[in-house]
Amino acid sequence: MLKVSRYNFKVPLKGNRALVYNSLSGATALLEANEVVRLDEISRGEISGASSTTQALLSAGFILRDTIDEMVELEKEYTRTRNDSQTLILTIAPTLACNFGCDYCFQGADKPVELMSAEVQNALVRFTAYQLAATKAKHLHVVWYGGEPLLGRGVIWSLSSRFMSLCLRLKLGYDAMIVTNGYHLSREVASELVRYQVKQAQITIDGDATYHNERRTLLGGQATFDRIVDNIQAVVKDLPLRISVRVNIDERNCARIPGLLHQFVELGLSHRKTFHVYFAPVEAITEGCHGVASVCMSKADYARLETELQKIAFALGLTPLSYPSRFRGLCGAVRPHAFVAVPNGDLHKCWDTVSSPLMRVGSVLHPTSVHDLERLRSWDSWTPFDNEVCRDCKLLPSCAGSCAHKFVNPEQTRGEAASLPCPSWKYHINERLLRRAVEGGVISEDDYEAEDVTTDPTQICSLHAHAGNALQTGHKPTRFIPLTPVNEQCAL
Repeated sequence: MLKVSRYNFKVPLKGNRALVYNSLSGATALLEANEVVRLDEISRGEISGASSTTQALLSAGFILRDTIDEMVELEKEYTRTRNDSQTLILTIAPTLACNFGCDYCFQGADKPVELMSAEVQNALVRFTAYQLAATKAKHLHVVWYGGEPLLGRGVIWSLSSRFMSLCLRLKLGYDAMIVTNGYHLSREVASELVRYQVKQAQITIDGDATYHNERRTLLGGQATFDRIVDNIQAVVKDLPLRISVRVNIDERNCARIPGLLHQFVELGLSHRKTFHVYFAPVEAITEGCHGVASVCMSKADYARLETELQKIAFALGLTPLSYPSRFRGLCGAVRPHAFVAVPNGDLHKCWDTVSSPLMRVGSVLHPTSVHDLERLRSWDSWTPFDNEVCRDCKLLPSCAGSCAHKFVNPEQTRGEAASLPCPSWKYHINERLLRRAVEGGVISEDDYEAEDVTTDPTQICSLHAHAGNALQTGHKPTRFIPLTPVNEQCAL
């Protein structure tokens, strides 16, 4: 017997056709009217016997044998991916100091200014060597973080050299990325980063020049936009360092983002292989940024805006077409082979706790008692499969809980994100899938009515309306032609 996957998303089109996406298999396909009928018949248990349509639906994961428990299979895959020891991930803050004074910074305004000492650097290298040996990892990935990490360039150069030598001696792979405000990312500095195998730099720009210079200033209030974009232009022109511009959005700057996108085009940054833009909502997720809770956008409003911004950015050649990710919430915080190291040697699991010493899980300076076991267990034991809302959600294979920090430390978060740590995809997945299909030439804008395809979160998760309470308790062959694949992930 066959059954329909619980992870199907079916977007209705004119002529009784449908665009179908499965978050477990990652497949998307255009179903003709007869194929939609076949899918509906299977859902009602009316189909017996095979056909070419049935086999195509089966191979794509839209239907499956009734002996298969998708939740069990998903949890097995999640656990296997989460516990993968092939790569050791280290996020390192050479300093927590910053030359910017952004009001929404999760670290708050009062940041320590110390640099990582030689003693801590030595201990960190020893800790890294021990972890590589213990996990039998084949690759070391480093994220340079802060504060503003380029205020501690000497630490980055020194540790990078030692990590590269260590990996060379052990015959392991090595690479890195950096999260920076871009102010000190001159061509010369970027050249050094490339020499030390830094492959990508994430830089935040929050609006056109006028607005950015109000929002992201130096500590003394000086403007920063021109210097940042001059740096980006020089890097994109001459170096193989990928620049990823993050645009943080709240109610104050939401109307200013299209202007920024057009300004990037004027600066010659469109259709560049080493430059792209992405968007993120401002959220009050730590005590340091509770002051901006009142200007954070609602999840539904942000999702609508993000859909339009993605459309504009793609048309301008500033971003690729997006697609639901796999296990988005599987960050280093919940992976056993990932740590965050701060200047005094403390070890954390999550980037968002680095300014809270009480949230550390250990220290590289005390190798005989590396872990605060109780706090470490709070990360290791958390899983979205223990939460009734997450288990009920059709987006679980993609989301995987979205952000463990909001579950493990719920008291830190304010606003809607505190009770509903769901990604924006939950509010506009239909619209995003349709945009990809239109831009891919699979359908046209005339193939659907906007009012018929609007994403309804309660259809994705029946417990969505009550998620505020529920989430708080959650800690504990030959291609089949008629099914037209929309992207390369389609199994057909």
